[in-house]
Amino acid sequence: MHSCRISRDRASRASFWHCVRRRCSVSAAILLVGLLPWVEPARAQKVYSLTVSIHKELRGSLTQEGIKEILKNASNLMKHKDEFWTNDCDVKFELEGRVQTFTSAPARINKASDLEAVHRVPADVKVVRKINYCLGQYDKEGYIGCAWRAEGRQKTVIVTTFTAAHHNLWVHEFGHTTCLPHRIENEGLTLMTPCPIKTLNWRINQDECSHFLAGPRLCPLQDPAVACPRPPSPKGTPLERGLRHD
Repeated sequence: MHSCRISRDRASRASFWHCVRRRCSVSAAILLVGLLPWVEPARAQKVYSLTVSIHKELRGSLTQEGIKEILKNASNLMKHKDEFWTNDCDVKFELEGRVQTFTSAPARINKASDLEAVHRVPADVKVVRKINYCLGQYDKEGYIGCAWRAEGRQKTVIVTTFTAAHHNLWVHEFGHTTCLPHRIENEGLTLMTPCPIKTLNWRINQDECSHFLAGPRLCPLQDPAVACPRPPSPKGTPLERGLRHD
């Protein structure tokens, strides 16, 4: 049997290449670590656990399960898409605890002090019977929702049950708590429309999504005024008007 010996010269070369390979491995690892910050992390889902309180006069008008369904549909709206548009906004709404009732504020909002009293009810979403005062003015035809609040204080969501599009309305008003203004688009499908809210109003853009992800905050005193465009009324025919919101 012949012994196999590595000459000193070969051994030195082997040692050299071992070091080179090791240095290459270390360098590659350093390079990969250096590149890691450039990899964009997946954006985490934002979950809002909302408390809901209904005026005692309306107790039973919205059930616990019904409100959970509204919030489930509101969450689906944030990811809704069709062949022309996609809401790519990973925001989820869920109900926190049991639905409460309140009597510390009026069921009908007719003046500034009524509105302020409802805003002070300890809940994220308040359901009242009627809103005749919002945007700093009285309107006898009323509003279906209102997040406006005087003096730049924190907004909360105030809604009525006069709508067939509860989840659209709730998300719209929640958008105002994040300082989103009204917006009009040519197709008339934007969620933040100044026009009466319908189920077809669901589109949000990326700027609006960023507000939803950031969440409620203190907003400027006066929201930018955007009027709902109205077609001319036929002569002698009163113009049909839907209940408003803000």
